Amino acid sequence: MGSVSHLLALGCGYSAKRLARALLTDGWTVSGTSRSDDGCAVLKDLGITPWFFDGSAPLPDQAFDGISHILVSVPPGADGDLSLTLHRERLLNAPDLTWIGILSTTGVYGDAKGAWIDEDFPPAPLTDANERRLEMERGWLEFTAASGKSVQIFRLPGIYGPGRSPFARLRAGKAKRLIKEGQVFNRIHVDDIVAACLAGMNKPTAGPVFHIADGVPASSSEVLSHAAELLGMPPPPAMPLEEADLPPMALHFYQECKRLDISRARAELGFAPRYADYREGLKAILAEEEQHMRTGS
Repeated sequence: MGSVSHLLALGCGYSAKRLARALLTDGWTVSGTSRSDDGCAVLKDLGITPWFFDGSAPLPDQAFDGISHILVSVPPGADGDLSLTLHRERLLNAPDLTWIGILSTTGVYGDAKGAWIDEDFPPAPLTDANERRLEMERGWLEFTAASGKSVQIFRLPGIYGPGRSPFARLRAGKAKRLIKEGQVFNRIHVDDIVAACLAGMNKPTAGPVFHIADGVPASSSEVLSHAAELLGMPPPPAMPLEEADLPPMALHFYQECKRLDISRARAELGFAPRYADYREGLKAILAEEEQHMRTGS
C-alpha cells in the first residue's frame, strides 16, 4: 500500500478517525463524511478531506475520484443502508477501488446463552437496529457477489479506547457496577479495529466475515473493578441488574451473552489483538488519557 492510496470513510466517527490517523501518518490521502458542518470542520482540522453526508442525497461523484479503499461505519436507518443504495452505481464504476470494509456488530447474533461462537453461528437479532445491521451485511455480500469488488465485514463487540473508557465515569462518581450472574462480554480496543482493517486491506480476498474482538470475555463488573483499581479508587458498590433502571438501549446488551471465537481472523488475516484482554487495554488507555491531560495533545 503506497502513498497514492486513498481511503474514503463513510461515517468518519471514533474508529474511522483512529484509522485515518494511522493512514495519514503513512502518507495516505483520507476523505471522510460527517452529518454536520461542525463535524466536517473537525475532519478538516485532522487533515481529512470532509464531505457532508446525512443520507438525504448521494455524495457528489468527485468524492469517489481516485478512491482505493472505503470504510463504512454509517449505521443503517429506517430507510436501510444508504451508503450502498445511494452509491451503488458509483461504486460499481470505481476503477481504483480494491477494498471495502464494513464495521458491523456482534449484536446480529442475539443471545448465544454464553456459548463460544464463530462466524457461522446463526444470526438472530433481538432489536430492530441489529436486524437492520444484518440486512446491511447481506446487501454488501450481494454487492460483492455481483460486482467482484472486495468486501470484508467486521463484526465488533463493545468498542473502548481513549476517551471511551470507564475512567471518566469513575472519576465523576457516575459508574454503576451491575451484576448479572454468568453475564460476560467481549470487547475490542479501537487500535485493534485499526489493526484488523489494515490486515484486511493487505488480504482483501480473505473472509468475508470476521469477528474482531479480544480473547478474554469478562463481566462488566470485573472490568469496572479493575479500572477503579488502576485509578487507586474502590470499585462502585455492586448493584443487581434488575435494580439499575437502565434505558432500553443499554438493557438489551444484558439480554445477550456470547463468547466470540476469533480464530478465523487469526488464521486468515493474521490478526492478533495487541490488547488481548481488558487489563492490557485499560492500562494503555489510562496512559494515553493521562498523557493527553498533561500535554493537551
